Amino acid sequence: MITLQPITEDIVEDVLELTASENFVAPNSISLAEAYCGLKEALDDGGLYQKHYYAIPYAIVSDQTIVGFLMVGLEDGEDVDAGCDIYWLSRFMIDEAHQKKGYGKSAMLKLIEYLKTSPHGKAVKYFYTSVVPDNCGAAKLYESVGFAKTGDDFYGEDLMKLNF
Repeated sequence: MITLQPITEDIVEDVLELTASENFVAPNSISLAEAYCGLKEALDDGGLYQKHYYAIPYAIVSDQTIVGFLMVGLEDGEDVDAGCDIYWLSRFMIDEAHQKKGYGKSAMLKLIEYLKTSPHGKAVKYFYTSVVPDNCGAAKLYESVGFAKTGDDFYGEDLMKLNF
């Protein structure tokens, strides 16, 4: 069974040791640094960073084994002209030793289920991500859980959207 666990001191080193089989996603060390910096900025601004509220990193865990990493946040939707707050999946990876075992799809379904509960106190209609055009595996995974390509380019990547 897949669970999503916040990154804690107990598991951070395990998350840092995960590696993707391709160079389609930033290293987890960079992602964790970005999450920390965003949270610090939010706290410095009184608890809410106005443009990109902040992203929260999670370990993807199967039973007791950390098999992947993701980072998702509530944003204002301005970058994609959504006209409302959105969820944005900024990082998603399954360790190369654990790929092709169904963990990616299970984790995405678990994440979507969680986001539909309005964990940030706001009902959000859209969930966005972007994918490197050559990353057919990721695009196929996202499409399998309901994302669709919008046809828009997002900093050289294909923008994808899921309606809640």
